[in-house]
Amino acid sequence: MRIVTKEEMRAIEIETANTYGIDEWLMMEHAAIALYLAVEDEFESLVGKKVLVLVGKGNNGGDALASARNFIEAGAEVRVYLVLGETSGNLPKRHLSILKKMGVPVEIYEKSMRSVFMNELKSADIVIDGILGTGASNLLSDELMELIKMVNENSKFTVAVDLPSGIESNTGKLLGAAIHADLTVTFGVLKTGMLFYPAREMCGKIKIGKIGIPGHLMNEAHFKGEVITFDDAKLLLPKRPALSHKGTFGKVMIIAGSRRYTGAPILSAYGALRVGAGLVTLGVPEPFNTTVTTSLPEAIAIPLPVTQDGSLAVTSRQEVKELINKSDVIAIGPGLGDNFETGEIVKWIVSNFDKPMILDADALNLLSRDTNEITFSEKTVLTPHPGEFARLTSKKVEDILSNPVKNAVEFAQSKGISVLLKGATTVIASPDGRYYLNVTGNSGLATGGSGDVLTGMIAGFMAQELNSLDALKLAAYVHGRAAEIYAEKSNEASLLPRDLIELIPQVLKNLSS
Repeated sequence: MRIVTKEEMRAIEIETANTYGIDEWLMMEHAAIALYLAVEDEFESLVGKKVLVLVGKGNNGGDALASARNFIEAGAEVRVYLVLGETSGNLPKRHLSILKKMGVPVEIYEKSMRSVFMNELKSADIVIDGILGTGASNLLSDELMELIKMVNENSKFTVAVDLPSGIESNTGKLLGAAIHADLTVTFGVLKTGMLFYPAREMCGKIKIGKIGIPGHLMNEAHFKGEVITFDDAKLLLPKRPALSHKGTFGKVMIIAGSRRYTGAPILSAYGALRVGAGLVTLGVPEPFNTTVTTSLPEAIAIPLPVTQDGSLAVTSRQEVKELINKSDVIAIGPGLGDNFETGEIVKWIVSNFDKPMILDADALNLLSRDTNEITFSEKTVLTPHPGEFARLTSKKVEDILSNPVKNAVEFAQSKGISVLLKGATTVIASPDGRYYLNVTGNSGLATGGSGDVLTGMIAGFMAQELNSLDALKLAAYVHGRAAEIYAEKSNEASLLPRDLIELIPQVLKNLSS
């Protein structure tokens, strides 16, 4: 499903008006009807319902004002508050004028009216938030934040027009405070920021309303963002021909583990095997390879030369080269530790092998010392969490989180590789500027080892000849969906990486049915 930035949405609206003569007035009328129908669907009847319409100065308020007529026609009692003073712009003014001629009560909100306004909020069955739209980007005034707090504390059912007021449309961040909607009716296309927290929580249920933009124009538009859906994942699932052998489904090589982290290689190997890789081999510092084979006899664990602190030694180059040459896909990083010698091996692999490669966890930390000096193959993917990404880019974590899409896309473009930036909303960025958001999952994934499973899953899908971008998309979706299935029967706080591993087959079964 495609998603848009506010700039992309504005551009498509302008093209609709210029090419087809479907001007802002017509689009506003379509938006008004879509808003009304979405709300009507939530109630058995609107007859006698008290609807309080909160209006700002711009076109978002115009949408709300236009929709008020539909509620009146349905038998609702409508009152309007202009919470930022008189409307500006011809369209909102025209709609306001119509309502006044219809005898609809209209008040300009002032702080002195606080108690009266509070009573109106408490008595209203539905509150329509048409205060701010997708163009809002500045910190809200104290007065507006106080009003929003009153709405959140007193409204029985709040409907946001296009986007809850106080949310930045592209990033989902709060502009000081935001309306906590029960329902958000967004117009045309889902907005990117709505898929990031805290916006995901503030939007409530989301419905998409059509505003008259021609379908083929939407289909031909070059929007750069998408959210990964069940149908997307279903189409990406690798085929399993009956006439096959283990080589058909690819050979994965995982370089992982150290004395301190003996479990990480096991989790990654499980991830690769569970998604269907034909053969999984691990290169693990000796003697910790025996830990792997004891726990996971389905994988091959090769002992590699070890440093005094139990990490992968620089003298392992020949063994590593032989293992890589026998593999189709390489995954590097889980549990490797921070030894300098190990870092030298990782850099050597990245610089000398042109096979599909996933770099995760400690591999990223080791490379972050020399990120600017490293040239990555286009077949390489990076899968950092925000802390690892901050080290790779020499930025602060809070800067990464302030706009994860922008940061991930810029890095992917600058390095010519695909990047999966982990989070409650995961960003998958392509070097051509496109990006994909995965919204499956829950807080149960915020535990050590879940990322190791994901690394193996990505490698397993790449071994089955999915391109790197598709492998990232499918693995992220399946990984998150497994966590959701776990939470249907158990508390997500109890989720362990091994639970994800056990639930992967169920997700794949659902996708293949």
